[in-house]
Amino acid sequence: MSHQQACNKRGEMRVRGFSLLEVVVSIGILSVGLLGVAALVTSTMKTGTNSRYVNMANILASEKLDSLNKWPNGDPNVAAGGSLTGSNICATGDDYCDQVTLTEATGADYETQTQIVNGSTVTTTIVHTNAGCVDTPTNCGVPNPSGTGSTFTRRWLITSPFTVTSTSGTTATVSSAERITVVVTLDELVQNPVVFQMSMVRP
Repeated sequence: MSHQQACNKRGEMRVRGFSLLEVVVSIGILSVGLLGVAALVTSTMKTGTNSRYVNMANILASEKLDSLNKWPNGDPNVAAGGSLTGSNICATGDDYCDQVTLTEATGADYETQTQIVNGSTVTTTIVHTNAGCVDTPTNCGVPNPSGTGSTFTRRWLITSPFTVTSTSGTTATVSSAERITVVVTLDELVQNPVVFQMSMVRP
């Protein structure tokens, strides 16, 4: 075969292009890759959302522990009692449960707390504005929250006396202090409900 014939044959092969089978295989490989990327992005978004709600639950648990720790010994607000389990809505007469709804709006974040106090429902809304105002919406000059937010349920258990177990397995009863445990739940996330628990001991 002459040099000219070989060049012509290589040129014909280049002009021929891809076969239908090659195109189908390429599309299949590309589809599998894109589906993997889409699944990764979805999983990352769900994990990020869940982490955000767990962080909110952490803050709400710390806030409740700090609030309970401010009451003096012997005050009815820190009397032994309560439960860490129950429905998503605080029952009438349950003084060891409250609900906090967090609502976001342009330029303001709202925290609405609903608690049963002496058999009556008491609701308080605090707003945090971008201008630095932390007070009621009226005092900050912003409207009341509109729309729905995320509602967390907080329950707490105050125990006195309580039992502690050391790392060696021995137990001891502490009668000169109270253990306060707060559990914060959010059941709005169907796949991964948030449950966060925190405890403290106060003399």
